[in-house]
Amino acid sequence: MSNQLYISAEEAAARLGVALPTLYAYVGRKNIRSQKVPGSRKRRYWLPDVERAAQRANRVASGGLTSTTDITLLTPEGPYFRGQSAIDLADHATLEDVAALLWEVEVGEAFEPRFAGAPNLWARLRDDLAGEMTTDTAIAMLPFLEHANPRAFDLTRLGMARSGGEIMRWYAAILTGAQAISAEPLHLQVAARFGRSADAADLIRRLLVLSADHGFGAGTHAVRAVASTGVSPYRAVLAGLAIVTGRRSLFGRSDGISRLIAELIEAPDPRGIIIRRLHEGELIPGFQSPAPYAGRDPRALHLLAAYERVRGDEIGFRRVKAAIDLMSETFDAHPGFAFVNGLVARGLGFGRQHVLYVLGRCAGWTAHAIEQYEAGEIDGLQTTYLGALPPTSR
Repeated sequence: MSNQLYISAEEAAARLGVALPTLYAYVGRKNIRSQKVPGSRKRRYWLPDVERAAQRANRVASGGLTSTTDITLLTPEGPYFRGQSAIDLADHATLEDVAALLWEVEVGEAFEPRFAGAPNLWARLRDDLAGEMTTDTAIAMLPFLEHANPRAFDLTRLGMARSGGEIMRWYAAILTGAQAISAEPLHLQVAARFGRSADAADLIRRLLVLSADHGFGAGTHAVRAVASTGVSPYRAVLAGLAIVTGRRSLFGRSDGISRLIAELIEAPDPRGIIIRRLHEGELIPGFQSPAPYAGRDPRALHLLAAYERVRGDEIGFRRVKAAIDLMSETFDAHPGFAFVNGLVARGLGFGRQHVLYVLGRCAGWTAHAIEQYEAGEIDGLQTTYLGALPPTSR
């Protein structure tokens, strides 16, 4: 490497606007790489890493709802979480691993073996809301869970990460109807509660990892706007939950996708179902993918392939696959992540009220809450008034 791409400790500290001891701390916390200067006790620092950290510091100083992020890069090959392929992570990582990666903390720091106890209202709310949508139940419970956790208002990066870990454990408890939260890996908690096999647990793990984050959707914008005001991650995640089922949300269209999947599974002629809908001018729900995938969402393809390896012989899957093949061969249209997510959840026996993917998305929402909080409160956004003008004075 050219020596011009390395700078001294004094130069690096000056670019960052920090003292030398702070620079040394940044080496681990900000991922600034360095190497020893030959024949010396000094070290030199990789300039691109220093510039990246300085740019982040400038964003923190300027405030505002940022449109830049270090969390997730979206590419035609799939999302990259902090530079690591989400598709590759889905082959081996747990949701806890991915959450810690997104939050830039150690797994054991965020997901501690000890956790806050349940509030007094927990059991009563859980029983009263049994059978309701898990997202709605979480919206009702999160404020009480926040108040029961003395550390919920620790808004350091590690403190917010710990809150994120507890939020995810509580959502898993809501999802499974558990009496209390558990330190067991999240995908195993969910699989065990529903009596699923090891293969099913692996499918749940893959689905949760691939759901962890997907850039600046409407839910993420809402989370960041709320987080900028200095609320705890409990309140920031509430914002994401509140709009996740919105009519214009991709997952807000899940009812239509669920009905189509159910229809295909029960139909002796699934291709006929698709042809009839097309003949009647209907849009086939679930076959739309967001940018930058150009109709082929790598997350959906990965999860569908994993599901086919486990459940490919089942008659219901073969019928759905026949419809997928028809759409692919005739229109070069492929199932999006929401469609495959719904197919996997139904195949594993989850009911409509069990919104599984949100457990994964809580990791990304917490990451965006941390990033936006560190960037500062939103300054007054400039607006343009287009309404009626006041009367002219006489």
